[in-house]
Amino acid sequence: MMQEENEALRPGVFPLGARGLIAFLAFLSAFVPLSIDLYLPAMPKMVGFFSTTPELTNFTLSFFMLFFAISMLLWGPFTDKYGRKPILYLGLSLYITGSLVCVFSTSIYLLITGRVIQAIGSGAIQAVSMAIVKDNFKGLVMEKVLVWIQTLTILCPMLAPVIGAFLLKFVSWRGLFVVLAFCGILAFTISLFLKETLENPTAGSAFQSLGRIGFVLRNRGYLVLLVIFSLMVMPVMSFLSTSSFIYMNLFNLSAEKYSYFFAFNGCFAMLAPILYMRVLRKLPRLLFLTVCFGCVAVSGSLILIFGAINPFAFALLYVPVTFFGSACRPAGTMLIMNQMDTDNGTVGSLWGCVALLFGSLSMMLCSLNWPVLTMAVGTISLCAGTSCVIIWLVAISRKMFKIPS
Repeated sequence: MMQEENEALRPGVFPLGARGLIAFLAFLSAFVPLSIDLYLPAMPKMVGFFSTTPELTNFTLSFFMLFFAISMLLWGPFTDKYGRKPILYLGLSLYITGSLVCVFSTSIYLLITGRVIQAIGSGAIQAVSMAIVKDNFKGLVMEKVLVWIQTLTILCPMLAPVIGAFLLKFVSWRGLFVVLAFCGILAFTISLFLKETLENPTAGSAFQSLGRIGFVLRNRGYLVLLVIFSLMVMPVMSFLSTSSFIYMNLFNLSAEKYSYFFAFNGCFAMLAPILYMRVLRKLPRLLFLTVCFGCVAVSGSLILIFGAINPFAFALLYVPVTFFGSACRPAGTMLIMNQMDTDNGTVGSLWGCVALLFGSLSMMLCSLNWPVLTMAVGTISLCAGTSCVIIWLVAISRKMFKIPS
């Protein structure tokens, strides 16, 4: 595999070669899950610290996702015009600034402001990382790279709550944002050694470059796949925004025990892309993805009925959502990215933007006054999975998208 990747990678792009570039791209892609998951164990304590409500504290998550999605939509076309490196430098600078604002926040509203700045910087980081993948890797090699990046990226959200819960024994919640600021500084330093990968900048003004968004969205295959796989993000985001309150408030677990349950589901998220490349990828692609969507819907219905019994029941019933939602992502990303041969930055950023807008919507839905928060996760998983099955089967029957060989 690595031999194929090294052949695909142009000389001098990154000093450590393909393996180092993949690790760096995984690190950049991990900024969003790391920014979300590291401080999840601290959220219930932050409610008391700021004398606020869980719903308002939850806006530190939902606003992050909303502004991240919107900013990534804008950054994508700019990376196609101005290059990957300038946008990456700007994004990392904003991320570091936002992290420091969070560190010194004295109110929940200032914390939310810091998270918004973090989110705008993260949008640039994510847009650049997706563009670099499509700049350097094609076909089956791209799919393998996406699997490796996804696997390495999943380690962050799986370990972040455990690390966050451990750090909370020694520092306050502010210390967790110091860690995020340090990650931004480290990424900025490494990015200095990256070579520019944009070869053909888009012509016209900055405003005209934003018009490429409409050009990409006019591709019917891209648009329908964008909706399907963005829907699959909603069950995951609903879990992220509610998990700490479900385990710690509903089931009365400590921050440390919560992190173990979170890591349990994270293990299946990490296992899924590995099994996909080794076994599941050999299955007929269309049938495999149909099964993934259906399993998420069935799991959602079971969570809706039995999820509030105890923490073990909730964790086990959520496993299919974690596993199949993660297993379908490499295939889905490759299908989306291969619907067009141009506008790499815009194609990748639109995919990330719309997916996270759907994710932000699910987080906001979780902020509603549910009788039990497990009902929120179950309902969203059931509705998203069912919608995906219906749209997917219609798209296949009408041959609305092209399938790469």
